[in-house]
Amino acid sequence: MDPGLYRAAMYGRVGFLQENRHILEAQLTPNRNTTLHIAAMFGNTDCVNEILRHCPSLLSRVNIKGDTAFHIAAREGHSFVLRALIEHAKARGNFAAASNPRHTGLVHAYVNYVKAQEEELEKGFGSAKGMLRMTNGDGNTALHEAVQHCHLDVVKLLAREDPEFSHPANDWDETPLYLATEKGLVSFVCEILKTCTSPSYGGPGGRTALHAAVIFNFQGCTKALLDWKPSLTKEVDMYGWTPLHFAARFGFVPRTVQLLTTDTGVAYIAASENEMNAALHISASQGHIGVMKVHLSQCPDCWEMINGRGQNILHIAVEHERKEVIQFILKNTWARYLINQKDVGGNTPLHLYAASNNFVVPELTKHHRLDLMSFNKENMTALDAFIEEELQSVRAISGHRNIISEDNAKLLKIKESRAKGKKELPADIRKVADTHLIVAALIATVTFAAGFTLPGGFDGNNGPNQGMAVLVRKAAFGAFVITDVVAMLSSAAAVFLYFMASFEDDKRKLIDEHYVPTLFLILIAMIATMLAFITGLYVVLAPSPHLAITVCVMGGFSFLIFYKVIYKVLRSL
Repeated sequence: MDPGLYRAAMYGRVGFLQENRHILEAQLTPNRNTTLHIAAMFGNTDCVNEILRHCPSLLSRVNIKGDTAFHIAAREGHSFVLRALIEHAKARGNFAAASNPRHTGLVHAYVNYVKAQEEELEKGFGSAKGMLRMTNGDGNTALHEAVQHCHLDVVKLLAREDPEFSHPANDWDETPLYLATEKGLVSFVCEILKTCTSPSYGGPGGRTALHAAVIFNFQGCTKALLDWKPSLTKEVDMYGWTPLHFAARFGFVPRTVQLLTTDTGVAYIAASENEMNAALHISASQGHIGVMKVHLSQCPDCWEMINGRGQNILHIAVEHERKEVIQFILKNTWARYLINQKDVGGNTPLHLYAASNNFVVPELTKHHRLDLMSFNKENMTALDAFIEEELQSVRAISGHRNIISEDNAKLLKIKESRAKGKKELPADIRKVADTHLIVAALIATVTFAAGFTLPGGFDGNNGPNQGMAVLVRKAAFGAFVITDVVAMLSSAAAVFLYFMASFEDDKRKLIDEHYVPTLFLILIAMIATMLAFITGLYVVLAPSPHLAITVCVMGGFSFLIFYKVIYKVLRSL
């Protein structure tokens, strides 16, 4: 767009626009905004009038986002600009309707332009109502934009100019009434309800404006919508939830009162999804006792309702571990009819309580009408459910009615075990054996190397003792050599036994004749290695008795560990 023309539309320089009227229609910004869009954006009513006087076709032109000047003026809240646009649209429609051969020469001079616009007029875009009903790229009408940006005066103007239009949802399934409700704009909601004859009230997910009013806990919006259309209480969203379900979910007591005062029948509507819970079930699952009290006061028989799994409110409270709700329910006289009621799985609330094992509610277990011997469809009592894991760990039966089935299950396990074969070795045993083999190989390597790197070194002097160990006459040196040899032989024997184990197929022989002996050989090798280390250091440090004794004492502590390990292994065999 020409910079001077853009600045003129932005700053309201009508004279410059008039001087350049011959280029007004062709000038566009990068977003395809016309001079009319710019003038409407910055609220310059005089510029709008001047532009439309010379280029009325710009009235229906859209930018890259599908916005007309009506959308932009409504979005920015420029009610005077919007009024000017509406007046021009009305005049344009009236002019087209009045064009016929009997009119004056001035009219005849403009007939060609009118004919060029006939197709647009037939579509409704040449009239004021047609322009107000146009949608942009997001499916928004001018009223959508006014509500989204909270311009009440614009909302009043638009609603009164086209009260018959329902203003359907945009591409996000939002109607102006839903948007106003979601924002808590009570005055907007009241204006739309008062002015429009049949406004649309839908929202995303199949929700209505009343859903939004309840979800966001707006008292004024809720009242206005209930006064306008009480039947909204029974309309459900895509999950089958009514506004009352949401009031129960969030624990909104005042909204619950409003809804049930309008229509108590909504309390008995179960959701089509989420296990077909009624609002009372949802309030019990969330621990909202206040909402439950409202339900029971308005609908005293609603405690009888069950959900899609056959659960009553006591089942649900126990399942969700709502201690306060359980205590509240059990205080009522009708609780005796719920306490032994079974769901589709035959479970009573006590079964669910026993299975949870996470919280304590003495009022439930001590109730005078409680049936402790009630069986579910798995033939288990609540006590069986409570100790099921313990029963299985000691191979006990899981219920007095399960004796035959338990025996059959044991027989089936025996057959499966035989089918797998007695010679099959568990994977965890092989992993342990592999670890032992690595330890044995490491000890053998270390002790073998120690045999040729003796402490004190060798005698390098010429003579009969050349090549002999320097410390060979020391008693500690003899102990070092013996323990090193024991460690070397034990670890080598362990490696050999593990090697031979690869040829053994019988699991029992494999464990008894290979793995157990090698375990003891490795323990002996480890003890001997530790002794060789201590004696080797002692013989080298003998000239410094204090240091040598300290090393021996510190090394002695390791034998306590060896003792505990060996004792534990011997006890487990």
